[in-house]
Amino acid sequence: MISTRSFPVAFFGTALLIVQAPACWAGDEIKVTVVAVLATSQNKDVDDKLKCLAEEVQKKEPNLTGFRIQHCSCKALSVGDKFKFPLVGDEIAEVSIQRGKGKDDRVGLTVKPPLAGEIVYSSCCGKFFPIITRYQTKDKERLIIAIRVQCCK
Repeated sequence: MISTRSFPVAFFGTALLIVQAPACWAGDEIKVTVVAVLATSQNKDVDDKLKCLAEEVQKKEPNLTGFRIQHCSCKALSVGDKFKFPLVGDEIAEVSIQRGKGKDDRVGLTVKPPLAGEIVYSSCCGKFFPIITRYQTKDKERLIIAIRVQCCK
């Protein structure tokens, strides 16, 4: 005889496994978001979306007081794919996915920002990783690149 109490336990137990399944499997696409931020010492205007970034950057570069979003772009990539994201003017950041989300819940990336060599790192999904570059616009604004990865189906 089957107990009616065991059905809800089995159903919700299975549903929980489905909901908590890893968000990224081998071969799945990974959504990469690249945000070009311009920072300056000429004003103190900080875009509301950049307040946390500004606080963290100012720990290393206290003279940078104004922060604004210049450009934002997204692209779904698979492991091994490489894409050139536009930043400011003719500058680009080349991003490639080295490995998908593994047991450590991190995605492996290689980034080639302007005026720098390749940066290889791993990032957790959903968090932005900022890179302060040496590139400056003609208005003496400093380029900061913020990169986020998200696993998607």
